Amino acid sequence: MHPRLAELSEYLAQQRRALLEAAGVVPGELWPSRPGAGRWSVSEILEHLHRVERGTAALLTKRIASAREAGHPREGETSSLLSALAGYGLDDRTRTLEAPERVLPTENPDRETIEQRLADSRAALLAAMESGDGLALGEIRHTHPRLGELDLYQWILAVAEHEKRHTAQVRDVAMQLAPAT
Repeated sequence: MHPRLAELSEYLAQQRRALLEAAGVVPGELWPSRPGAGRWSVSEILEHLHRVERGTAALLTKRIASAREAGHPREGETSSLLSALAGYGLDDRTRTLEAPERVLPTENPDRETIEQRLADSRAALLAAMESGDGLALGEIRHTHPRLGELDLYQWILAVAEHEKRHTAQVRDVAMQLAPAT
């Protein structure tokens, strides 16, 4: 795998481990429990993340297939991409971001169900990334509904940064639902 995609893949894995570790503090039977009115449960947060990741994987798959078909150039860069979204304020939790309706949680699944969905959406994202291996994904752009025009590397990074943001939210829910742990 190209070094840029390998770096993003590892960062995605780090964020997923942190997310599941934070969620694991809450007993599985409490994952569907909301900590208060207007708040999402652990399961709903994770379903939202699954829906975002699944949508991103579909977008990447489509855009990469079109690029390959059009003879898109090979990647010549190897520099790190981990700071590519630094100015977007994704880590600023004082700023509330409203999720678009298409990625709002529509269910409140049990732990086993949502863990499987997250595994499936991650597999789809990694497959999409692999389909773009070797292509200059920084030259393929698509408008993100909240962040504006991003290249495909930034779209991948946005999934990880989004999980990182919601990991902090899961920790808040865990403190309310399982304060003794």
